[in-house]
Amino acid sequence: MAKYYATVAGLPNIAVEDRKLPFTSPQFLEELRPILSQADGKLFDLLLWEQENHFLLDYLEDSEAAKTAEAQPTLFSYDNLDAIMAVYREKRTVPRMAGLPPYFQTFMAEKLAEKALGEENDQHAQNVQSEEEEGRERLPISDEDRLAMYYYEYAMQCGNEFLEEWFGLNLHIKNILAAITCRKLGWNPINYIVGTGEIENKLRTSRSRDFDLSEDFSAMSSLLAVGEETDITKRERQLDVLRWEWLEESVFNRVFSIERLLCYYLELTIIERWVNLDERTGEETFRHIVKTLKHESAESLEEFKRNQKK
Repeated sequence: MAKYYATVAGLPNIAVEDRKLPFTSPQFLEELRPILSQADGKLFDLLLWEQENHFLLDYLEDSEAAKTAEAQPTLFSYDNLDAIMAVYREKRTVPRMAGLPPYFQTFMAEKLAEKALGEENDQHAQNVQSEEEEGRERLPISDEDRLAMYYYEYAMQCGNEFLEEWFGLNLHIKNILAAITCRKLGWNPINYIVGTGEIENKLRTSRSRDFDLSEDFSAMSSLLAVGEETDITKRERQLDVLRWEWLEESVFNRVFSIERLLCYYLELTIIERWVNLDERTGEETFRHIVKTLKHESAESLEEFKRNQKK
């Protein structure tokens, strides 16, 4: 794995409460590209694919409207999707298209099969569906959530421990908050929980207050508190501070690594999110949240340092 001594040493300091950026996350990545190894560049692409998911959904909903929309995909071309559509209409085996991640193609083949089954009950569609879904549990969730599930499954097998844990953290955060909302509103969580891991299964079935997850997920108590917050802005900021502190602790002993650069990029995206929102809304409350959580995180970080010395 490549080391990036000069690059990391030259990075401007940033903090979660910052409202001015030294540069944007796209600018940062553009500057990085020439010095990244091919393998490390793919790790950044993995982060970007999450933003591309909605372009696939738009295309499958209305391909012509998607092609003429102002916002366009950056990691793939709609021509790739047109080629898959043409092959499928000819009832040939859908190829693995270069440049498209496997989960993208799995979802597309699945949706095409469903469409064919609905319109023609075509045997070819049944074969494609059975091949793509062999050994996979189908959950009664929306297309958006199903695509997200496939994305997280793919991302959590990327081979980089830091990113696998980052994606796992975000998947669990989303699912735990979804489960809390379902419990409040009396909804069936099976329709909203994404993924098939042990934590996800507990969220679907457990009746205990903490879903029997306090021992499995260290941030569970914090998320239960967030789930009770009725102010949406305050709630989202609490989550971003939680993510930020996780990032900082995760790269504490990875100073000049690709993980440090990935962390910096992710932190830029967190700041950008709030820079683009109304600066006046809840600013005083946010700074109080940051101060409180920083104090709690400092205690955790000190404990982490002590453990490293043992």
